[in-house]
Amino acid sequence: MAIEIRVPQINFQVEEARLLKWRVAEGEQVARGTVLAEIEEGSVVIELEATVAGVLSRQLAAEGESVAMGDLVAYFIPDQEEAISAVPPRVSASPAARKLAKELRISLESIYGSGPGGRVLLSDVERAYADRTPPAVAVSRDLTSKAAAAGSEKSVRVRRLIARMAEQAWTTIPHFYVTMSIDMTDVIRFRKDLGVSINDFILSATTHALQEHPWVNSLWNGEQGVEQEEINLQMAVATEHGLYYPVIRNCEVLNLKQISEEAGIMADKASSGQLQKDEMEGGTFTITNMGMLGVEAFTSLVTPPQVAVLAVGTVKGEVIVDDQGEPAVAPVMRVTLSADHRVLDGADAAEFLDTLKSYLEAPITLVGECRC
Repeated sequence: MAIEIRVPQINFQVEEARLLKWRVAEGEQVARGTVLAEIEEGSVVIELEATVAGVLSRQLAAEGESVAMGDLVAYFIPDQEEAISAVPPRVSASPAARKLAKELRISLESIYGSGPGGRVLLSDVERAYADRTPPAVAVSRDLTSKAAAAGSEKSVRVRRLIARMAEQAWTTIPHFYVTMSIDMTDVIRFRKDLGVSINDFILSATTHALQEHPWVNSLWNGEQGVEQEEINLQMAVATEHGLYYPVIRNCEVLNLKQISEEAGIMADKASSGQLQKDEMEGGTFTITNMGMLGVEAFTSLVTPPQVAVLAVGTVKGEVIVDDQGEPAVAPVMRVTLSADHRVLDGADAAEFLDTLKSYLEAPITLVGECRC
């Protein structure tokens, strides 16, 4: 029995991909794990691999051709002894669940069924979609172009997908927001000497704050928040292809300079379109910074299954009262924590932000760990 080779979807914001290259010719015998083709989704290139040994029977798409998510691009004939294991059994699912899974392009095989005998229900599909909300949000830059002004179909589709994801986060997560102002005088002074950015200080200070408030570094499992031992920070990176959220892993063991280096690597990969799927997954807390755009303060939607996201505004000179009670001008930055009220409450958010503030207003601890 032939196996259908279809275009996988690693980014639910992208509806169309491009088949870059066939690595295997029609009729060619290949081993398990052989790369059959390269497909570009947004700015990410993924490889289609043979799950079993066999023959690429027929190619249904040409190199350079545009293909939609889930499109059939080839037939593959497995070796006879592997044929049975290669073809998965039909999953038991309700009609409503099948319809929604098809619409959201989620494989029923990947969903745990909570119904009788493991039957996949509508609620199971909805939960799987919420859990798989991707970190990479491909926002089309064509929205300001002539094509977008003329009603570009691609831009409309992208905006529609973004709207669907935003609605999913908004309707399933009870958000609340807490904002705090931070004096960035010392951060600005130190960053010039260390050769790191303000955002690097924010990433490092956030890591320290999460270590002191681990419940903010939780993931929602459908019933409760589960604290995570690893601190994997997702950071927003704006590129000409759109907005992506690469993950800096194991920040709890990195100092300021190391976090700065990792952040730079991830930003470069995002800008050059070299981010891999696993580099955009597994985040436990998200930081989105619009300070470079002059935005003073804003709120962001929590990315499920995370329970909080930090929105960072610009650093702006403001009049404050100094330690002697005299008016003075200081560089002030506002940060807003958007939080899931099922896991966190106002006191949790305030205490976390207060700890973050303490690290940024007295960053000597972060600098001392740098050893540079």
